[in-house]
Amino acid sequence: MVSTTDQSYAQCSEIGFLPDADAPELDLWQQAFDMQMQDLNEHSIVIAHSLGCLATVYYLSQHLNHPKMQAFIGVTGFKSLLPHKPELNSFIQQATLQSRVLHRQIAHRIALFSNNGAVVPPPLQFGHFMNAQLQEVKQAGHFTQQDGWSEFVLLQQILQPLMLSA
Repeated sequence: MVSTTDQSYAQCSEIGFLPDADAPELDLWQQAFDMQMQDLNEHSIVIAHSLGCLATVYYLSQHLNHPKMQAFIGVTGFKSLLPHKPELNSFIQQATLQSRVLHRQIAHRIALFSNNGAVVPPPLQFGHFMNAQLQEVKQAGHFTQQDGWSEFVLLQQILQPLMLSA
């Protein structure tokens, strides 16, 4: 999560921790979010990746009734079952989302996806559900180090105007 505390460029960055990413449990991840995202406000920008997008948006749809957020950026987010990952079915099915809350409480919603993602299909369904600005990145795979991603310049370019306007 990136958040700002005043009208200047972001001074505070936090990288969240989600327990047992190899065998995720929605309840444990929601507890982790409770501890890590207590200070969301109108300057907050939350960035998530893959299954973390679904879990984060589920959390936000439950907790953003009053505070508003600056932005949510989802990288290869999805909300559909993955036939090649049946172990995630329970997690995915439990995460019911409230689009009205998300649309009303998050000023900017951006979904980044790759045209050759092997782990998840192009996340157009997730992006459309979020009513997000969709941005395709050619040959990005799943945006991991194995796919050649050690720096995310595009993300920096997306964040800069958001943080300056916060």
